[in-house]
Amino acid sequence: MKKLFKLIALVAVAIGLHASWIYQHLDVGELPVVADVIIVPEGGPERAPTAGALYKQGYSRSGQVIVSPLAGPGFDFTWYYELAGVPNSAIIQENQATSTWTNALYTLDLMATYGYDSALIVTSDYHSRRTRMIYERVNHNYGFDLTYVSAYPVVDDEIQPYQENTSNRALAQEEIYKYYGYLFGLYHWLDL
Repeated sequence: MKKLFKLIALVAVAIGLHASWIYQHLDVGELPVVADVIIVPEGGPERAPTAGALYKQGYSRSGQVIVSPLAGPGFDFTWYYELAGVPNSAIIQENQATSTWTNALYTLDLMATYGYDSALIVTSDYHSRRTRMIYERVNHNYGFDLTYVSAYPVVDDEIQPYQENTSNRALAQEEIYKYYGYLFGLYHWLDL
C-alpha cells in the first residue's frame, strides 16, 4: 500500500511540475513569413488586429484571410476585421467550428479546396501551444507549410504577453487543462 501511495504522489508531483512548465511556455509563436493565406481560429480580441497588420504588410500571398468562425449565433466578427484593415472581400468565412480542433479541421480543408500550400496561423499567445499541437495533428493528412504567429493584446501602446495581462493570464490558466485534454485526444468527445 505504501508503494502505491508513493507512486501516486510521484505522479501527482510530476504532473504538477509539467503543468507549471507548460503554463510558462504556452507561447510557441514564430516570426511571420509570407504564406498563401492567413488563418485565424477566432476567440481572442487581439487576433483580428494582428491578422490585419499581417494582411496590410503583405504576408498573405493570395490576399485572403480565413476566419474560423467568422460568425455564428449571436456574433459576427466581420466589422472587427474590417476595422483591423481586412476588407470583407478578402475574408474567407468558416462558420461551423466550435473548438480549436474543428477550427483546424475546417480551415485546413478550406486550404485544400482553394489550392493553398502554406498558411500563417494567428492565435493568442496563451493559445499557441495547443493550436500548434492540433493543427500539426490535422495537418498530418495534408502536409501544408504552417507557421504559427502569436497575437498579443496592446495596452497603452505596449505589447502585453499573457503573464502580464490580467484577462489573458486567467485564460492561460484554463489553457492548462485544455492542453491536457487535447494531448490525450479528448476533443473527439468533448468540445474543448
